[in-house]
Amino acid sequence: MKKREYPPRVIRKKMIKGLFWTSFVVLLFLSIVAIVRVGNVGAGSSPQAFKETVEPRRNLAASEGAQSFAQNFATQYFQWNNTDQGKQERMGRLEPYLAQGIDEQAGLSFQGMKWNSTLQSSQIWNVKPTSSTTATITLRIQHSLQPIQSTSSPALATQSKPPTQSAKPTQPSPFKGPYEKYFAVPVKTDGKGFVVYGVPYFTPSPKKPHLRAETFQETDKITDSRLQEEVETFLQTFFKVYSTGTKNELSYYVKGKDMQTMKDVMTFQKIDDLTIGSGEGKREYQVNVTGVFQEDLSKAQLRYPYSLVIVHEQDRWFVKSIKNQ
Repeated sequence: MKKREYPPRVIRKKMIKGLFWTSFVVLLFLSIVAIVRVGNVGAGSSPQAFKETVEPRRNLAASEGAQSFAQNFATQYFQWNNTDQGKQERMGRLEPYLAQGIDEQAGLSFQGMKWNSTLQSSQIWNVKPTSSTTATITLRIQHSLQPIQSTSSPALATQSKPPTQSAKPTQPSPFKGPYEKYFAVPVKTDGKGFVVYGVPYFTPSPKKPHLRAETFQETDKITDSRLQEEVETFLQTFFKVYSTGTKNELSYYVKGKDMQTMKDVMTFQKIDDLTIGSGEGKREYQVNVTGVFQEDLSKAQLRYPYSLVIVHEQDRWFVKSIKNQ
């Protein structure tokens, strides 16, 4: 049987049709592969991206609210009258602060005590988180002691006798102190409030660190007398505007960030102890100087050491930065 022959026109149509479907299948396959790859990449990076956006949980026991709580607790802790009624009142004041099971007087015993107490001041000294919900807040406190007035004192017993000629009456001060102590308060939170979850305790006073003020080394100082005179003249003008001028007036002497003035706070008097050292850039200098000011209200004299970076550009001096030492 003779094979059927198609006209050239029909053959071209079949070839075009076959090429179209072949191309369509190839494109569909490639699209599926691309979608799968994108999905795999997204699946692999999703946990990492989620991990980066999750912020660590804040420990509220070390927050400012917990610090205020500890200071309020210290106010009640160091306030007592050594009487039966005073002890009961102190116990009632401490109760809202203490976790269940803590001693009602927070570890303080009145046995043998002959003093009353008043808190003078307290400040946060250190905050140390101890877990995700606890922290130890150390306070620097000052409190005064007052002796208990006794009705059976020798002074009262002999009060009816006339004083002898040589007797010299003495009036001891009723208060002792104030005494400085460091007081650690263990604080715990449930996310809504705070309690003292352990007996508070005294800690040793911190030692003074052996640190020195940042000053120039002798080898870094510049002793050029002409430069010294130029810088001193410029700083005299700068500090005058710094203490009495407006922000716009001060900007004429400042390079870089805006600087606030001390107008209506203090007035410049003079400068002392000027030392000049090399800066990082060309014609840039590190300057240490003591500015002498007068406080506008009290008229008290103020001596403030400053560290400045100044630069000379286009025949003018500018202050790039200033900070209190």
